Amino acid sequence: MPLYTVTTQSGVLDAKRKADLAEQLTSLHSGYAGVPRNWVHVIFQDYAAGSGFTAGLQAAPAALTLNIRDGRSADYKRELLKRLWSLLQAATGAADDQIVIGIQELPASQAMEMAAIMPDVNGPPRPDRGPRSQRA
Repeated sequence: MPLYTVTTQSGVLDAKRKADLAEQLTSLHSGYAGVPRNWVHVIFQDYAAGSGFTAGLQAAPAALTLNIRDGRSADYKRELLKRLWSLLQAATGAADDQIVIGIQELPASQAMEMAAIMPDVNGPPRPDRGPRSQRA
């Protein structure tokens, strides 16, 4: 279920850097949340030069939005944010004032993947997915 959307100015991340960052995000999330790698999805969006702004001034901000099921602790999410910040900054070279990261949570009942409504993070295991103690 984790869905990462990475938004950067066109040209900041070439195809190889996107592939590298997608691999890093997948490895991080799979390891940290304990979910199978095929649950992690990463989408890159590029915007045209001159279309990004910070403080009302033209800039090249980098943004990462993560959609996950609700049910994780605040400490879990704070640590995840710190790890994501490091990965995004290393990949883009963006300064601290040019990076924005947010986690959006939704009830499992409002998410669907692999033709099934997602289970609650701490609910009983589904036969096709195994234990779910740390799923995103």
